[in-house]
Amino acid sequence: MENRSYRLMIAIGIAAVLIIGMFAVACLFVSYIYPNYFATTSPPAPDAVDTQVAETIIARLTQTGPTTTSEVSEVPPTEGAPPSETPPPTATGTTPPTATATAVPPTNTPLPPTATPTPIPCNWVKFVADVTVEDGTVFPPNNQFTKTWRLQNIGLCSWTSDYLLVFDRGDRMDGPTAVQIGKTVNPGESVDLSVPLVSPLDPGNYRGYWKLSTPNGGEFGLGGGADNPFWVEVAVIRSDKYAYDFTLNYCTARWSSSAGRQPCPGDPGDKNGFVILLNNPVIEIDRLENEPALRTVPQQVTDGYLRGVYPEFRVKSGYKFKAVVGCLNNAKKCDLIFRIWYRDGNDNDTLMREIREVFDGKFTDVDIDLTPLAGQDVRFILEVLANGTPEGDNGFWLLPRIEK
Repeated sequence: MENRSYRLMIAIGIAAVLIIGMFAVACLFVSYIYPNYFATTSPPAPDAVDTQVAETIIARLTQTGPTTTSEVSEVPPTEGAPPSETPPPTATGTTPPTATATAVPPTNTPLPPTATPTPIPCNWVKFVADVTVEDGTVFPPNNQFTKTWRLQNIGLCSWTSDYLLVFDRGDRMDGPTAVQIGKTVNPGESVDLSVPLVSPLDPGNYRGYWKLSTPNGGEFGLGGGADNPFWVEVAVIRSDKYAYDFTLNYCTARWSSSAGRQPCPGDPGDKNGFVILLNNPVIEIDRLENEPALRTVPQQVTDGYLRGVYPEFRVKSGYKFKAVVGCLNNAKKCDLIFRIWYRDGNDNDTLMREIREVFDGKFTDVDIDLTPLAGQDVRFILEVLANGTPEGDNGFWLLPRIEK
């Protein structure tokens, strides 16, 4: 009996130890799975418990799972902290890469330097046009002419009437050393300035350079530095080959239209008609001539005309008037009538020859025997007329002359 009681007590003790052990193991398991289960604070809400269980399981799996980059360190959740926002593992157990911020260039990068604007000079000239005597105009020796430039004031200061047109260097051609401009020219305005000149005695090409000057002698001109001159350029031709050369003496003639007397050399584009001398003209068959020619354009009105009356000339037996007349190249609407007259001592005008020329690739040789006028002092007249409308009329007299 005693032995049976002893064995029973031993069995009960062993059972108690097993029960206590199992309870301890259960507590350890619960504390492992639910680390805050036995905390003294109030139990979490059911939703929080579910969230904590999920977070704990995810954290354990993340801690024990393989990684493809650096080892992930577990940070246990702080008591009372909100649920962790650690992203869930990928299918392979790796943590998705963390987004990397794109580098922003520094805002204090220096800007490229800006160009410093060039200051505008007080006195500055812009060349606009040659009003008279274009570059290369041909003159006979010792021929008086007037050169006119059209200039614009592009500086900051006004040119007063005391400003000067002054000779700078080159061929002065008997011109003055200085001429007052005679009027005020404000910034942005243009002015025509002229100087009287005389062609040199010897054949050749001549160029004279000119500038403007303040009353105090401060010279200025063209270009970025406002110090470049403008110029006049002429060619002088002398020929003893002919008894009379109408081209070389064309400015000794009196040129006129129905608008009155016209200047010589004329102004290309003048609607009152004009005459200029071409050193190497290009005629309507696109041929460059090596002889000088008179370019004559009638007044720009219906049936307008331009005529030049030359000084008296004594005709001798055997003399001939010769020339070639036609339309200049690219004058496709040209339709002109050329006339050669002579005026006797009683001021009677007699028509010697009339030729009509159009732009057709052809021109006319003129050859007139002057023997019937031998011994007379006559004035020869060269005339062009628009055959109706003057549009496109642009004619030439190639080397008009009197041959011995």
